[in-house]
Amino acid sequence: MNVDTNILPIINLENISQILLANIPQDDLLGQLIILKGQFILVEREGKESKYKFLSPEAVEKAFTSKTAASGWLSSNTIWWGKNPEGEAIIQFYSPQKYQIQIMGQETEVMTVPMPAFLFAGCGSRYYLWAVKGRVFKPDAQLYKPPLPNVWEDSSICFGGNSLSMCSAATISQVWDLFWKSPFNKDLSQGKSKTHPDNICNQLIKLHESKAKSYPSSDLVPVHSWKVTTPEDIINHLFS
Repeated sequence: MNVDTNILPIINLENISQILLANIPQDDLLGQLIILKGQFILVEREGKESKYKFLSPEAVEKAFTSKTAASGWLSSNTIWWGKNPEGEAIIQFYSPQKYQIQIMGQETEVMTVPMPAFLFAGCGSRYYLWAVKGRVFKPDAQLYKPPLPNVWEDSSICFGGNSLSMCSAATISQVWDLFWKSPFNKDLSQGKSKTHPDNICNQLIKLHESKAKSYPSSDLVPVHSWKVTTPEDIINHLFS
C-alpha cells in the first residue's frame, strides 16, 4: 500500500482558535471588534472598565490598510480608475475627432476618417472599446459598437500579434496609440454599421473619400449585451 507522505494533515482552524483564545491572559486582551451589518463596534478595555465606540466600514478599512493606494498621474482623458484582483482598471473618454487609419489590402495606404466619441477601457491585459453619441461624457449614456473592424462582439479589442502592457495609469495611453498605429484588417467587420452591415470598412472608405467632417451618429449600432449597455455597467459588471 503506497502512502503519499506529501499530504499535509487537515488543520481544524476552529479548534485552534478556541484553544488560543482560552489561553490568552486577560491582561493581553486590549479590545475586540464586533461586526454588524454595515456597522462595527469597537470594545476597548481601560483598566477594569470597557468603552464602546461605533466605527464605519471606511474607518475600519483605513485602520487595517498599511499602505496608501495611489493611481499615479492620470491623463486628461481618464474618467475612472479602480483596482480589482486582475489589477488596475481604467476608463478613458475621447471626444469625436478624425483619426488616420490603415486597412490592409486597400490601395490607399492611410485614410483620414471622422470617428464618434469613444470609451476606451482596460483591466489587466484586456482592453475594450465602445462608441457613444455626443461630445460630453455621461455615465448613463447608451453604448454603441465602435465603427471599426478588429473589435469582438463583447467590445474587447483584437490586437493580433502585438504584445500589450498590463493596464495601468502609466501605460494605457501607450496602448491607445498602439491601437491606432497598427494596421487594421477586415476581421470582425460585420454588424458595425446600419448602412454597411456586412463590412464597416466600406463605410470608412466612403467617409475618407467624401472627406466627411463627422461620423453620422444615426449609423451607429447599439450594443446588444444584456449586462453592459452604459458606462455605469462597465464598472458594475465588467470591472467589479
